[in-house]
Amino acid sequence: MEERIEISQRVMCIIEEHKNEGDFVSQTLCFVRAVLEPESVGEKKLKEKEIRRYDMQYRYDHTLRVAAIGREIARAEGISQEALVMACLLHDVGYPECKSFEELGKHPAFGAEIAARFLGKIGYDAEISKSICKAIWIHDRFPCEGEDATVLEKSVRDADDIDRADAMRICIRAYHDIGERAAWEIREICEKRLKETESLKNRICGTETAKRLWMENICFQEEFYRKLLVQMEQTREEYGTCL
Repeated sequence: MEERIEISQRVMCIIEEHKNEGDFVSQTLCFVRAVLEPESVGEKKLKEKEIRRYDMQYRYDHTLRVAAIGREIARAEGISQEALVMACLLHDVGYPECKSFEELGKHPAFGAEIAARFLGKIGYDAEISKSICKAIWIHDRFPCEGEDATVLEKSVRDADDIDRADAMRICIRAYHDIGERAAWEIREICEKRLKETESLKNRICGTETAKRLWMENICFQEEFYRKLLVQMEQTREEYGTCL
């Protein structure tokens, strides 16, 4: 993490509002909420709020799901639940710093820098903070054998990808993929997605729990596209010819 990352004044002010007191996980959640500024929190729609970025509601909701997955992995694998949940909550905190589509790939770097400053401000354990920041830095990279990363660091990426492979992502992808396309086009899309799911089954995970959760979602995707393909196969003119 040699590159120097500049953080906006808005985020720096939010960091300064936090102190070395109280529950670390609760502080982290409040911090992430303040940075991402979702339109709604829980079942409450926030009134009279300027929407700064169209996708921050999805980003916040996604973050909550990733944290829940991280907690499940931590409980099953004996990883520090506090540290992994905090890392998962912070993993996408760099998104609002990206001012263009081209900058989105830098969100892990922004996020790691923001996390380092926030964790230092609240007085969190220095060594664990380094691991959390590294987890955020690498969470967008594809996993590989022999990677220099701890189980906690790998688990943030696993939790992120597990949520990105679940039902919500199918809905988002289907909206862009399918829309109002003709049946023959959707058949081609289904065949493409089924090939992808087959290759995704080989994804390397940091723990057995993550692998199980990952495979559950990939098999779910596979079943969805198989059923959709069958439906599109039935969408054919087989009842005579029009005169």
